Amino acid sequence: MPLVRDIKNRDSKKTLVIQLEESSRRTKKLTNKKIKKSDEYLFFVKDETEGIIKKPNKEFIRMLLVGFFIVFMFNIAQIGFQLFSIASDTEVDAFQGFDRFVEGGKDAINANFGGAVQYFDSASFAFKQAQDNVWFIKNHGLVSNKDSFAGSAYSVLEAGEHISSAASYFSQGASAMQEIPILFMQDNIKHDGQLSTNPVSLTEKLKSALELFDNALAEVKLAQKILPKNLNGRFKVLASQLNKLIDTLMEMEVRVPAILSMLGDRYPHRYLILLQNNSESRPTGGFIGSFLIVDINDGHITKADFHDVYDYDGQLQDHIDAPKEIDALTDNWRMRDANYSPDFAVSAKKIAWFLEKEGGPGVDTVIAINQSILKDLLGITGPLSVEGLSGELTDSNYQTILTYIVESKLEGKNNPKAVIGRIVPSLREALSKNASIKSLFTLIGNQIRDKDIMAWSKDEKVQKFFDDIGVSGRIKKIMKDEDYFNLVSISVGGNKSDRYMDSSILHETIIDKRGEIRDVVTYKRSNTFNSNVVLEWKSQLSAFNYNDIPKWLEDILGAGENKSVIKILVPKGSELENVIGVSEDAVTVGYDKDTDKSYMYFTLSVPPGQESVVTITYKLPYKLDLRIADEYNLTVQKQPGALNDVSFVKKIIADSSVNNYRSYPEEVIYTNGKAFEYKTSLKTDLYFSSLWGI
Repeated sequence: MPLVRDIKNRDSKKTLVIQLEESSRRTKKLTNKKIKKSDEYLFFVKDETEGIIKKPNKEFIRMLLVGFFIVFMFNIAQIGFQLFSIASDTEVDAFQGFDRFVEGGKDAINANFGGAVQYFDSASFAFKQAQDNVWFIKNHGLVSNKDSFAGSAYSVLEAGEHISSAASYFSQGASAMQEIPILFMQDNIKHDGQLSTNPVSLTEKLKSALELFDNALAEVKLAQKILPKNLNGRFKVLASQLNKLIDTLMEMEVRVPAILSMLGDRYPHRYLILLQNNSESRPTGGFIGSFLIVDINDGHITKADFHDVYDYDGQLQDHIDAPKEIDALTDNWRMRDANYSPDFAVSAKKIAWFLEKEGGPGVDTVIAINQSILKDLLGITGPLSVEGLSGELTDSNYQTILTYIVESKLEGKNNPKAVIGRIVPSLREALSKNASIKSLFTLIGNQIRDKDIMAWSKDEKVQKFFDDIGVSGRIKKIMKDEDYFNLVSISVGGNKSDRYMDSSILHETIIDKRGEIRDVVTYKRSNTFNSNVVLEWKSQLSAFNYNDIPKWLEDILGAGENKSVIKILVPKGSELENVIGVSEDAVTVGYDKDTDKSYMYFTLSVPPGQESVVTITYKLPYKLDLRIADEYNLTVQKQPGALNDVSFVKKIIADSSVNNYRSYPEEVIYTNGKAFEYKTSLKTDLYFSSLWGI
């Protein structure tokens, strides 16, 4: 008896198709039937013109019934096995479809639209595979009971169809979103340095993308309604995943209007772009020497004006007291020193306020860019020719050349920074010729990660967007039972000498048997300037026919004694207990309501070739409950614009009766089984966590 492998109906009710196993593909003569044979199926077609069928005998009927019973049982077992196999395949494919769509949503929310499209395409393919595997479910009426396995499987695939549609909409929207920054750069970075006159609206293109995201959201919500409630295994997470997808799409709906505002959709958007020289450190990166005011309308830059900060500062006649930690810089506060807070949002608001008070325009968004970005840009473009310079600027000489020209006032006392204004169009032209869009995106991403680019906006939607993508430069809020550390250096003397300063931080936490916590911070600051640096300056300057470097100019370039205010932010309520390296009277302790942190600051001077070391001990305002396991958590935030890597070592030393159960990061080095040590460079913010108990 041939084994029936599969049964299905054709369009005509008069045709029955029986699929045979490979080993049983042979045709036997059957009375009163016409036989058609294909490679895999035998088609039995009833012949209505046939005469009266002869009556079979009882033995034949009995054998037929037995054979039918055997065939029926074999097929039931085989179909059951096939159903189980298909169910497993369906589960894998459908779960992969949902999972890939979730991952695509994550990429999209992080503006990685290329990755998102790949995930969405993969999701659609996975759902198609699942649908192909269970074609018989839909065609054989197995979905009458929605609580049955077949009904659930079909519902999963129905939900998958909506997710596939959502993926298609999202892919189209993501592709459109991906084009916008490319079109913006292509349109606004011109070979001839001219501003855009392109009538094509980038904002309209963005609105079209938003409509596609709306369609995707509607499809995901439909999938959520259809998905059955009785799924097992990995599908239990589908409900929460769909909620995440909805959250992702809703976030996109929030982000797109923010981007529209930034591109100047309904109204032109005005930017204040601060050019900070981080060889002279400030809490947000570097000294504000100059800035740009840029207008964007409908996605196109319509105005870009360069200004020396002193042009505006000189217009203000009012006396304004500076914050105490920077009163060594000035006794009359102005915009150039307004980046006084390590929280960029706080500083940006004050900078925008000063600009208006000094007679400048109101602005919508403030962006800070540290001058060290020039090093990376010149690394992409290669040597840069600038009008009026006899040599070419490179990533190794630009700092020396520009500082020399500006501080020597070679281009006149009234406009000593004119050369910086000429660099902007020259750099823009060089980027348009030599830089790929991908290389610029990578550079900007790295600059945001390292806090060399930060942004704040008075538009709440735009500010939330900045917060979400990590460009806002905010001081992190912590819980009452968490530790926090942020060390900021503020140059108050020594001019551009911060480029030669190396520093290291040892942060030790001591936990006693009562759960009390003390931090011991040792800060070492070294001035690496030496006579070889002057020789290098002379070599670089001679290529531009600059041969005279007076002693006072050497000091400005970095040869002078470095003098900085060192400000340390710690948890609110921390108590200073001991100071080594400076007198305790020289340490000011206070509370900063803007950041909700306590602080300590002192002045530290380091002559060339020397180093200074300061150790401060303070008690945290909370204790660990060691009777049960309790966590110690520490957030460390880096200062924006640090030119040189800061060595950071974290140690935790506990009483002999206190045990450590686990730690993060896991790459810690244990000492005598009780203390752990972690060494790294403070290139980005850090987080530490460890579990302790008795």
